[in-house]
Amino acid sequence: MGVRARALRVERGAFRLEVEDLVAGAGGLAVLGPNGAGKTTLLHALAGLVPTTGMIDRPERIATLFAAPALLRGRVEWNVSEPLRRLGVVNAQARAAEALAAVGLADLAETDARRLSTGQRQRVGIARVLALRAQALLLDEPFANVDAENRPTMREAVRGAVARSGGTLVLATTSLTDVLALCSRAVVLREGRVSRVLGVETLTHDDDPYLSALAAEASIALPGV
Repeated sequence: MGVRARALRVERGAFRLEVEDLVAGAGGLAVLGPNGAGKTTLLHALAGLVPTTGMIDRPERIATLFAAPALLRGRVEWNVSEPLRRLGVVNAQARAAEALAAVGLADLAETDARRLSTGQRQRVGIARVLALRAQALLLDEPFANVDAENRPTMREAVRGAVARSGGTLVLATTSLTDVLALCSRAVVLREGRVSRVLGVETLTHDDDPYLSALAAEASIALPGV
């Protein structure tokens, strides 16, 4: 099951998000747009974290990850396994260990989470999301604080989790590298409205100045783009 929003309206102070029809199914949907366009607000709305009007269809099991995830006091492993225990998952420890291995943190499982670097904390947040095995992942700049050398591993971990679950991914980002690796379609937000819907294969040669700037940056990481 995917995620769909129809006649969606969100108001945050003077800012208004208006989305007539948005569908995220198999293949992953990227949410692009300049700062202030409404990317994070849209993810908050899809996750049910802010008051909205309109209709949102989403799976029962969703997982969200936003910038700078809040970690609990205690060991890294406990930060991943404890949310599972609260949901009644009987093999919580094994699933936590699998998720930490997927993000390259198995060797830090017994470390106090408060001692981690910013990038390591972000990877714990990714592991926590993966361990939930949700039917929909709503991720907001999930790799922004992750070292460049670890980002390919994070992308592969997310890609694998979505493939195994048969679910969907909604990825809000300013990284075209992440979009090309994880998504098949993209929407571009401008001032709280969807201005474009297009396949990711067209992003690297679109004449929109914003998309051209993303493509130019991605070409450094992806030669030939």
